[in-house]
Amino acid sequence: MIGPAAALAAALLLVLAALPAARADPVRGARVFQRCYACHSVVRGEVKLPGPNLSGVLGRRAGSLPGFRFSPAMIEAGAARGLVWTRATLDAFLAKA
Repeated sequence: MIGPAAALAAALLLVLAALPAARADPVRGARVFQRCYACHSVVRGEVKLPGPNLSGVLGRRAGSLPGFRFSPAMIEAGAARGLVWTRATLDAFLAKA
């Protein structure tokens, strides 16, 4: 026999497993990214903005884009802690922004 908390947890897991997986919504993503365009570009080679260029960011070590002056915290995240931009690390970073 299982306790009430375990039964509730098992039921919750069954409900969550039955939900459809989250799908990317490119239209919503483009709309949300409009806030980022003031500082960042995704056009390769465009550098005249306050933020680093995001073209090719996946797989790049944080704080390592040549020619851009990053904050000490971002340099530390990449150099000392080994932060590399992946879908998961970007999701976590942006969720805090």
